[in-house]
Amino acid sequence: MKLTDAEWKIIELLWDNGALTTMEIIRELKASLGWAKSTTITILNRMDDKGSVRYEIEGKTKKYYPTIQREEAELEETKSFLDKFYDGNIGLMISNLIKQEALSKEDLEEIEKIIKDGE
Repeated sequence: MKLTDAEWKIIELLWDNGALTTMEIIRELKASLGWAKSTTITILNRMDDKGSVRYEIEGKTKKYYPTIQREEAELEETKSFLDKFYDGNIGLMISNLIKQEALSKEDLEEIEKIIKDGE
């Protein structure tokens, strides 16, 4: 499930805090991002339509919770990024990062460790 940048802000808030009411989400995003109440509600409705969040009604309040796991969303986003920019080729991405000197020695050591652990 592809999430927009705005949807990522909301779902990360839910992953980090568990289920939150509409007003808790609105307050947090207004404070941290300056979003208007209507913006937050519009995005929550869109996410509910997509199935990335659901809500339960408690009295007069909606309490939202994520329906997708963080790891699942991150993996899909990573695959989408690789497909879009590197035709799915992670080797090409790493090669480009090395050529641009964007990876530190520590980064390269971490990549080597990941490869060794994955074998």
